[in-house]
Amino acid sequence: MLRSFRVSNHKSLADLQELRLTRGAAAPVAVPVTAVHGGPAAGKSNLVDAVGHMRDAVLNSVTGWDPYAGPVRFPHLAFPGRPTDFEAVFIAEGIPYTYGFRLDAADVAAEWLYSHPRSRKRIVFEREGEAVRIGPIFEPARFGITALISLVRPNALLLSLAGQMYSEALVPAYRWFETMLEVLAGGADIEATELRLGSHLSRSTENAARLLTLLQSADLGITDLLIAQNDPGYADYLRDLDADIAILGEQTERAAVSAGYAAQLEQDSGLNATQLARELTNMRNARDALYSRMVVRRGVGLRLVHTGVEPVFTLAEESSATQALLRLLPVLLDALDAGKVLVVDDIGAQLTVEETDRLVQLFQNPETNTRGAQLVYTTGNRALMDRGNGRSARTRSTVWTVRRSDAGTSTLTVS
Repeated sequence: MLRSFRVSNHKSLADLQELRLTRGAAAPVAVPVTAVHGGPAAGKSNLVDAVGHMRDAVLNSVTGWDPYAGPVRFPHLAFPGRPTDFEAVFIAEGIPYTYGFRLDAADVAAEWLYSHPRSRKRIVFEREGEAVRIGPIFEPARFGITALISLVRPNALLLSLAGQMYSEALVPAYRWFETMLEVLAGGADIEATELRLGSHLSRSTENAARLLTLLQSADLGITDLLIAQNDPGYADYLRDLDADIAILGEQTERAAVSAGYAAQLEQDSGLNATQLARELTNMRNARDALYSRMVVRRGVGLRLVHTGVEPVFTLAEESSATQALLRLLPVLLDALDAGKVLVVDDIGAQLTVEETDRLVQLFQNPETNTRGAQLVYTTGNRALMDRGNGRSARTRSTVWTVRRSDAGTSTLTVS
């Protein structure tokens, strides 16, 4: 669950902007769908880019940023000397966290992580330049964090290093960015779309049936999707992983709703509910990596069958609307299955308003969104703003507007 996102001096978002994804102050309730509307060049894509850049910094600042250059950042052209700030408030493994950092031209100027169990603020760590303060409540895990302080570069994030080195106190926050937040932006990539589709379809017949049903409801004339059979050198491994993932998924679901079952499972396996969820995520990631290695050798083999048409189509031969929908569907369904936060730029591009609205309703409907997934999307089409759809006030979209000033700065306001 993402409660809020704050950013300043990233591209056109020069001044501090905050996107809130909850309703209520005392006991905030997650909003399942948040729509961000604005005209051309208002700054909608820059907002999505800011979320994506924060995630990328957490995951890749240690391994992906040039160790001999300053942090990767994109300040407003009029304010290159100002620092760039990012902050997110989210819930990871049942605990609320606040995490943020400040980047200047040369270094990570500041970085902070707080947890908020039972609405009480606890300092995990605070970083100002080279000085790092560890919260007293994390003294038992102090060595795990302290050992990393001397290893982190001035232009890299401590959370990035700690997550990769598995410092237990910081792992929940790192894993949230890694596994529970996904950003879909930029142009469509045929190969990437095929890989995501093939991986999603190959996991289970239920996945394939659900996706095909949604695809057929779009009335594009598509009656079936075909993918290549698994390479014999990988088939047994994938089958075993899928079976283990199914068992672990069922155990995780039961442990989440039954304290008695969770206690018995921990006694039998030595894994508590949090460790079980981590193991499930690790196995899913391993499965995706194995599938990716397999298709490098022989391809996804994706083909689409159309009503009354004898030859099958490749994805490259399909219309832009079909390509856009097939790019979105597996990402949306994976987010719903895992309870992720999904941020999509220009969700209605190449699609009709009616079809886009059907996709949005998957997150608004409690029957299809059983894990509390959240969708944040941008659009320039006013017709895509929440049309009610008979939903309760709790599940209807929250609408924000982005406007661009004559000075080239973007402002975000709730509608």
